[in-house]
Amino acid sequence: MSDHAERAARETGRQAKRVADSRWFELTARAGYVGSGIVHLLIGYLVVLLGLGNASGGRETDQSGALQQLAAVPGGIALLWVVAVGTAALALRLVVEAVVGGRSDDARGWGARAKDVGKAIVYGVVSYSAGSFALGAGKSSSGSTRSAAAQALATPGGVFLLLAAAAVAIAVGVGLVVIGCRRSFRKHIVRPPRSLDRPVTALAVVGYVGKGLSVVVVGVLIAVAGFRSDPDQATGLDGAFDAVRELPAGSVLLVAIGVAFLAYGVWSFFRARFARL
Repeated sequence: MSDHAERAARETGRQAKRVADSRWFELTARAGYVGSGIVHLLIGYLVVLLGLGNASGGRETDQSGALQQLAAVPGGIALLWVVAVGTAALALRLVVEAVVGGRSDDARGWGARAKDVGKAIVYGVVSYSAGSFALGAGKSSSGSTRSAAAQALATPGGVFLLLAAAAVAIAVGVGLVVIGCRRSFRKHIVRPPRSLDRPVTALAVVGYVGKGLSVVVVGVLIAVAGFRSDPDQATGLDGAFDAVRELPAGSVLLVAIGVAFLAYGVWSFFRARFARL
């Protein structure tokens, strides 16, 4: 790279960092956590209904089902745009932080960059889904998962691709459980006032652990699809919740998982207030 190109790249990075650190961008990014909280609250509500034996009106008990439910309520389209814009801003900030965040070039620094990029992808998917539902073009996430699994199995080495995806999902789920148990989420927030510290911590622990266990189940289902070469076995959270329901005391487990998603949703609101941005 020439000196001129290198200087231009550094200047572009500084400008991007300046935008990401601006007050309006910070507020928009905080709105991303609010949007995430809304989605998790709706998922938790649907899962609790499923656990109690109440039909969910044909809606899936996952992200797409939550967004579909949100689109159906008065003012829901506006809320969907809040979710879409907020999570998009949060994803963009994470990308900027990964690229020009001033981290070291050792293994830990690159690991932190990879984690930020992974989070950015997750929030980007939420943003895209929310925008799609706001425009009336939302699709079933379980159907998309099965379609992707079928395409993977149709390619050479597709089974290994599915198993790799399963390993990633299980690793992410275990990571969420570890974050909750170790309370390492604390480093991402400013310490709340003493009166809120314990409730906020409890919400985060329950939310991270419950969500993590659900993602592990998704990974296991994807692995089963790979071993059996059956794309119908590969589903998202919706299929994971159905699998849990078939277990002994599955209804009780579903209600507990639903409560965990509700806790994560409320934690997301507190994170919007106390996040280190």
